[in-house]
This record gives sequence, structure tokens and C-alpha cells, in this order.
Amino acid sequence: MDPLYSAAGESSLTLQDATINRRGAQRISARCRFTYRHSPSFLRGRPRQGILANHSSSGACVRSTQPLQVGEWVTLNLEDPRENAGVAPRWSRNRSALVVREAGLRASEAEDDAGYVYSYGVKFASDVRSVWSYALYRLFPVGMLLMFLIGVANVVYLKAFNIKFFWYQPWLNLYSLLISAYILSRFALAVFYRPPHENKGELPTISVIVACKNEESSIAETLECIYRSHYPSHRIEVIAVNDGSTDKTLAEMQRIKSVQPRLRIIDFPVNRGKRDGMAEGARAARGEILIYVDSDSFVRPDTFRKLVRGFADPSVGAVCGHANVQNARANFLTKMQEVRYFVAFRVIKAAESLLSTVSCCSGCLAAYRRSYVMPILDTWLQQTFLGTKATFGDDRSLTNYMLRRYRVIYDSEAVCTTLVPESYRVFFRQQLRWKKSWIRESLIGSTFMWRRHPMAAFFYYLGALFPLIAPFIVLNALFLPLIGFGSISWLYVYGAVLMASMYGLVYLTRYRDSLWIYGISFSVFYMTVLVWQTYYALLTVRRNHWGTR
Repeated sequence: MDPLYSAAGESSLTLQDATINRRGAQRISARCRFTYRHSPSFLRGRPRQGILANHSSSGACVRSTQPLQVGEWVTLNLEDPRENAGVAPRWSRNRSALVVREAGLRASEAEDDAGYVYSYGVKFASDVRSVWSYALYRLFPVGMLLMFLIGVANVVYLKAFNIKFFWYQPWLNLYSLLISAYILSRFALAVFYRPPHENKGELPTISVIVACKNEESSIAETLECIYRSHYPSHRIEVIAVNDGSTDKTLAEMQRIKSVQPRLRIIDFPVNRGKRDGMAEGARAARGEILIYVDSDSFVRPDTFRKLVRGFADPSVGAVCGHANVQNARANFLTKMQEVRYFVAFRVIKAAESLLSTVSCCSGCLAAYRRSYVMPILDTWLQQTFLGTKATFGDDRSLTNYMLRRYRVIYDSEAVCTTLVPESYRVFFRQQLRWKKSWIRESLIGSTFMWRRHPMAAFFYYLGALFPLIAPFIVLNALFLPLIGFGSISWLYVYGAVLMASMYGLVYLTRYRDSLWIYGISFSVFYMTVLVWQTYYALLTVRRNHWGTR
């Protein structure tokens, strides 16, 4: 059997097990360790470790510590060929390989090599066609980088006019200069972001908490993904909180419990809200780290191992994971959200993480140090705003409590996928909740953020100010001219589309997917529709009727 079509190979370390595959190449069932880099490496950070399970002159089966994508090129580098004399491949230390398929991985193999939870078949670049394919693959992000730099140069050129004609419209020009500097700073800081290093010590005990209401269609899959995690079973507990569901959510939880007896279920007879569910889960938890997973989010086998490594530093109070869109290709709306999610995490949160001030640990996947949460749990649970109990924005609020005293970071390699709204009605309701919590928590955060790093504080206050000003700018540039007051500012439209295109290029470079164009669509959608929701949220911020769900 060709190694491209085999699962992770046997554990033999001798050449006596060599066979001839159907392509006439000798296949060696041997295991030797190597490191690998994504191609080009500057896109995906430091080298990762892997195991060469078996190999031939044409390809191999490899196991890795993080997921790869079919169609992606990687550069393999044997750690020390001399240590693997007789079983190591007969090629130089570096070898380019194309990921051609995802292979199966037996549970026993996952236990033998903790952390190497992904298995793939790869094909070496050994003929002219594959060599050219590899060359084009490497040149693609370079071309994207050049286009991105052209975009930056274009932005700088446009800002020169804001400076030159500053006193004609000083406030408008000041806004244009500041928001451009803010967006470009996110890109610049995100370039230097790196995920936390692996923790060589003992893994902490974790309590995974899922609080939900009326999620019968997804709760079972969420829990099953958690139980498929390659985290030591004696160091993980799972707590599911049924928040007064009126459908079959509780029945689905109990069905999973029949298979996983260690699952702990907390049942609220009536709906009390997500915050109460999160708090009750924290009180029942015994783990050192509290991990919250939304009931419509699905973790990978290595997610928890990645997510907890940031807590090796005792100054870290919370770690935010990365979320991709599970139903990205469902319709136009979800495609826009796919690009938006990537930018929000890999650019915005990555930039914030450099200064340890991630402003919101997403409810999709977030971890908190339990010893830091428990002292403020009742205060957080009883939070009020403008005389009304706060019943939405639970994740952003808890993040704010952590930011007061501790570092809050982001781990781009702790990945989950999540279901996003497919209907505009549900989407607008979700966005309104988010905007209300953003307004409340931005005001609260502004009272203490000045104590943090000056650069972090400066950009935090700008980020809190821009969404409040944006509707005035859009009104002046686009909508008033339609009723005869002035002329449409095509320069503003061009600048907004240019910035959105730069976000899209970052997505395209990472995923090489045509969905990048929907980043531009989202920018237009925001300018014409979503921007006005900010003021409605401001006027109705005391209404909490969507706080429970």
C-alpha cells in the first residue's frame, strides 16, 4: 500500500519491515521525529514537531501536533538523521511535501504519542510538475504581500491630503487620520503576534462548562467533540448546564451521559440566563482552569492542550481561543461572517494580545483561571448597569473583571468552529446584544484601562470612540448628499473599500479561498446597515429582554 493512502504506520524501527508499494517505491514502516514549517513559514510562526510514521521515495504518512490543510505545502526537517540511522529517509534535512489527504489515527497511537493527534498523507516534490507547484505556492503570499503594501502606500497617499487640507474640515480630517492609524496599527501588531509556547510541565486540571437553552440540534455534537479531546481523562471534567430548555436539550444531554457517565448535568427548571449557568458551572467545578464552550461550538482534539498553555504564566487570568465559522458556505450572510470572524480574531485579538489586553474572550471558546474567578463571581453575577441587572454581554463582562488585575491573551492555535446566524433576523438580534454589551463594558473598561500599557490604553479609547462617531461620518459622506446636502464623498467610499480589501487579502493569504471577497461585502453592509444599530443599542441599552435565551 502506498503511504499516501495508509493510516499512521507501525511502530517498527527496522528496515526488515520495508515493502514495495504499488508505485514501485520502497515503503519503510519506521518512526522518526522531525520538525516542519508551513510554507512560507512567516505566515504560520515557529516550527512544529511531527512523527514520520512511514515513508517511501514518493511520500510519507506524518503525524503532527496541529492540523494541516489538504493542498497545503510544508517543509519537513529531520531533527537528527544520525539518531535515526537505517530508518530515516534518504534525503537531505529539508524536504518539501504536499498534504494530499487526512489519514485515520487509532486511539492507541494517540495515547502512545500525546499531542500528535493529527495524521496526514503527504507527497514529496519529486517531479517537475510538483516542483513548479511548490514554487507557485510559495510565491503566492509574496504577491499578496506586495498587493497589501501597495494598499498601505495608497492609504498613506490619501492621508497626505487629510494633512494638506486639514483646516478645511479639521474634525473630519482628524477622524480620517486616527482611524487609518488605528487600522494599520492592528495589521502591524498582528504581524508580530505569536501563540504561547508549549508548557513542558504537567497539564492543569480543567472543567469544561457548556451552558445553553434550546440547543437540541447541536448540544450533543458539542459534548461529543469535547469527549474526543486528547486531554488526559483524569484531568478533565465536563459540566453541562440546561438553562430551562423547552425542547429536547436536556434529553440530548442525558443521552450523552448514558455513554459518558462522568458527564455532570445541572438542570434549571426555568430559564435564568447564560450568566447564571456559567456561574453555577464555576461553583460546581473542581478544575484549576474553567473553560467555557458555547453550545453551538465544536472543539478540535488538541484545542484544550493549546488553550491551557498560556496559564503557565501566573499573571495570565484568561485566554481567548480562536473561532472559525462552521457553516461558512451556507449563504451570503454566513460568508461575510466567515471573513469577519477571521479578522476579528487573527488581526484584532492578535494585536490586543501583544499587550495582554484582549478586550473580549469570545463565548465560543474561552478559559479562565478558577482561583481568579471565584472571588469576583458573585459581583459579576449581580452586575447592574443604569439601575438594571446586566443579563447580556456575559463573556465581555467577565473579561473586563480579569483585565482589572491580570493579563488576558489570545491563542490562535486553540481552535474551535462555531455556527453563526443564517437569517438576518437572528443576526441583527445577535449584533444588537453585542453592541449593547460593548457600550456598557467599554464605559466600564475606560475607568481602569488607563492604568495598563500606554499604547494599549490609547488604542482602547480610540476603539471605543470610533463606533460612536462612525454614523455621523457615514451620514455626512453618503446619506445627506442623497437628499441634496452636499455631494457623495467617493473618496470615503474608496478608502473604506480599500481597508476592507486589505482585510480580505490577509484572509486570502491564509486560506487561499475565494470567500475573501465577502470581506468587502461586509464593509459595504456595515456602512449602509449595521452602523446605525449602534445608536439604537445606545438608546435601548437598559432593555434586557434578550438577555436570557
